[in-house]
Amino acid sequence: MRAYLLSRLTDPELAHGLDSFVAQDCTTTAGLVAHIAEFDHRRLYLPAGYPSMFAYCVQKLHMSEDATYKRITAARAAREFPAIFECLAEGRLHLTGVGLLAPHLTAGNAADLLTAAAHRTKAEIEELIARRFPRTEEMGLIQALPGSTDTQLAPPMKTGCQR
Repeated sequence: MRAYLLSRLTDPELAHGLDSFVAQDCTTTAGLVAHIAEFDHRRLYLPAGYPSMFAYCVQKLHMSEDATYKRITAARAAREFPAIFECLAEGRLHLTGVGLLAPHLTAGNAADLLTAAAHRTKAEIEELIARRFPRTEEMGLIQALPGSTDTQLAPPMKTGCQR
């Protein structure tokens, strides 16, 4: 309990401690993602009695669904593009950023995209992706009905019994 009461620390000690914990967290996250990547690749969740890596992480490791999704997404992308592990470990890229980049990474663009996304916020990475991979919105087609040439609406049809 005493380790979490930090009011005794000086401002420089607190700032140094915060920097140190963030660096440790990045390294730990990269290590965890690497373990998930290999565990998933070997499908070790199956002999452990789980139908998927997701189920294993949520049920066995007690991770939240959101944390699980982000880490599995990063793990699968990092198996294909191992530079992601270093980006995570060094704090150049966060899990959300990896998740945003993953669908767009190819052998030809991975190094460039990972460099461009370094130290960027989620919004900045979304903007980067939007610039590099513009989406074309498909508009529905409007078809003219055969034989309709006048622009006036037809009178409403009468229904029911008329007297």
